[in-house]
Amino acid sequence: MQIISFLFLATMTLSWGTTLEVFRIFHPLSLHGTDVDYEFEGETIQARVLSRPMVLSGALPEELVSAVGASYRMPPALNYTERECNLLQLYRLELKGEMTGNADLKVIIDLSASEVPKEVVLPLRTVLKLTISALKQTLKDSHLIENRPLKVTLELAGLTEKTRSLRDLAGRFELGDR
Repeated sequence: MQIISFLFLATMTLSWGTTLEVFRIFHPLSLHGTDVDYEFEGETIQARVLSRPMVLSGALPEELVSAVGASYRMPPALNYTERECNLLQLYRLELKGEMTGNADLKVIIDLSASEVPKEVVLPLRTVLKLTISALKQTLKDSHLIENRPLKVTLELAGLTEKTRSLRDLAGRFELGDR
């Protein structure tokens, strides 16, 4: 009997239970290297929030937050070969989500390693606003209406003397309020 129990337990450790799910993830994308501009908050810029499908596995909604900052390269065309388009990657901003004890989501945008790339002409404030828009769209798109509302707190970390004026972009929002 002990051998059977041992074999049963041993085979249980070999089976991995992973759920893979497809989500629509929105990214703040740079359009540098193209000939197009888009309007964002009354300004014409070479950037836009666009979506793509991604397969995710792991804790939700934390993985959704991380996916917004994932590297993205648009397929090359005749005269277009940009290696990276996600503004979070280009500006070296880190995006992290964690659930709090109240089952609310805390999102942190870390600017401690931020750097404005030479090839992209966008103020950091605009990049952050595009990021917040992409984050809201991603979370809203995946939030099930039958679930309780999701309260989200957005924090900015790694602010310096130079970037402290961006503090006003931090705040709270709620998804799925009936």
